[in-house]
Amino acid sequence: MAQHSPAAADAAVQAEQIRTLYRQSLAIIAVNPLNAAIVAAVLWSWTDHPRLLLGWVAAMVVVFLLRASLRRAYFYAQPSIEEHEVWGQRLVWSALAAGLVWGIGGAVFYDTSAFVPQLLLVFVIGGMVAGASGTLALHVPAFVAFAASAILPPAARMAAQGDVPHIAMSLLAVVYGVAMWLITAHNCRAVTEAFRLRFENHELLAQLSAAQVSLEATNQHLEERVAERSAALERQTEALRDAQRMESVGLLAGGVAHDFNNLLTVILGSVELLLGEKRSPQDASTLREIQSAANRGATLVSQLLAFSRRQVMMRQVLDVNTVVADVRPLLTRLIGEHIELVITPARGPLRVEADPTQLQQTIINLATNARDAMPDGGTLTISTAIVDGVPKDTSFPADCYVVLSVTDTGIGMDAATRRLAFDPFFTTKEIGKGTGLGLASVYGIVEQSGGHVHVDSEPGRGSCFRVFLPRVVGQTTDAAGVPPAVVPLSAEHPATIVIVEDEELVRAVTARVLDRAGYSVIEAPDGEEALRLVRRHQPTIDLLITDVVMAKLGGLELARRIVNERPGFPILLMSGYNREEMAAEDPSIGFLQKPFTPNELLEAVSRLLRACARPQGAGSPIADRS
Repeated sequence: MAQHSPAAADAAVQAEQIRTLYRQSLAIIAVNPLNAAIVAAVLWSWTDHPRLLLGWVAAMVVVFLLRASLRRAYFYAQPSIEEHEVWGQRLVWSALAAGLVWGIGGAVFYDTSAFVPQLLLVFVIGGMVAGASGTLALHVPAFVAFAASAILPPAARMAAQGDVPHIAMSLLAVVYGVAMWLITAHNCRAVTEAFRLRFENHELLAQLSAAQVSLEATNQHLEERVAERSAALERQTEALRDAQRMESVGLLAGGVAHDFNNLLTVILGSVELLLGEKRSPQDASTLREIQSAANRGATLVSQLLAFSRRQVMMRQVLDVNTVVADVRPLLTRLIGEHIELVITPARGPLRVEADPTQLQQTIINLATNARDAMPDGGTLTISTAIVDGVPKDTSFPADCYVVLSVTDTGIGMDAATRRLAFDPFFTTKEIGKGTGLGLASVYGIVEQSGGHVHVDSEPGRGSCFRVFLPRVVGQTTDAAGVPPAVVPLSAEHPATIVIVEDEELVRAVTARVLDRAGYSVIEAPDGEEALRLVRRHQPTIDLLITDVVMAKLGGLELARRIVNERPGFPILLMSGYNREEMAAEDPSIGFLQKPFTPNELLEAVSRLLRACARPQGAGSPIADRS
């Protein structure tokens, strides 16, 4: 804190002294006209000039009014410290005026022949000077002006008599005035020091108060920082818990999906084998219904794998209107009867390149978010359109887009919520009612598909999420409909295949498909048994088909060991999860995603055998037997 200079401190002390004098009661300056009136009443019978006496009293009243007006003007002006010097001079002049009235009156009405007037005037003027020593002690110049002007005229009048008594009285009056000046100066110094000490104490208290305020502000800032850090740590901890929980759920979903894929493989394989035989129209229709249900189950399992991040995006050209139509029955069950679902598709094909499963998941997530925003019911509108350009308040590149809009009549969002809407783990729902990943996954899927997401929302006016996907022109959409007639493939070359699968039903249906196609099949329930079979019958085995996840020697480790012993040996990996890295790196190792149909299995086997076949005479078992 800045310190005051000595000169500034003196000016402040002097200003406070003058301020104190102006704050004195009017009764103090009213004593002057009151005493003048009393003196005039006593001298009335002794004077030969009563009018002059009345005029003297009137002059004292005028001086009183001037001093009262000056006091009022001071309070109205509220002067600064620098302006108090001028007001101090005005105070001196007002004291001088009052003293002159007393001095002139004492000189004029002093009667050398009458003892009573002499005694009265000397007593009253001496008393007024003594009183001024107390009332004007805070400003010595004002006291000197009053005392000198009140004492010197009567003293001069006494000395003018020329006799020793009067000259002595004149000297005594001057000595009295000097004595009162000394006393006043002493009192002024004492009072000034008291004011200075009080001023310094005020400065010290102000500094201490400012320091305390600064300390409190610092403490408040530290508390806010600690609270912010604690809140951030709590958010990070909560996010970590959410991430761990989601990871656990993802692992569970992936495991469930793997088991379901095994079951669906058995169902789809068995149904397709049955459809390949002669059946009555009624039986064929029933089998196709089973096949359709199994395919829908495969789609649901694919969504579980996508949720658990064990499914890669399979982008293809598709019609957005078709995707919306396919997901409509699921949305009807999802949003409930209290919400009206309105779908308004645009005319013509709206082709985009995206993963159909992921696009369905996007629509489901947006519909779920809209449903939660309408707890008391409302309308959910899903519309499609083709637009050139993008909203003005976005930075999307100009292009031709297919726009999928999901609009609700719910509670809406404010600006702060809109900014955080797509952030992972951000949710406005109650604890346990939402993960905060729905809109984040929408954002990720759309961005990965080369598109953009825009949201318009205001509190109380609902929300509109618009998904912009680049339009694909000049390509046809994969038609979805009734599965084509099943024509099982046959083996191009006789080959011996080892099937390794710890799920007996999957192993059985796979062996049955291969056997019907003309292949020789050897079954193994686990990787260890398969490794022994391959080593034992190495020259006659042409292909190994193995599941990836098995209790005894998993498929990946089994493949590595065999490839190390027989480089280039064809191996087909089967899994309910996504394509493994090893299958992508080695051209002799193929991959077949569960659930698969018999034709998909036979196509994968044929493709891998052709890719690994050697020219005639090179020692290949397949080439030798061709």
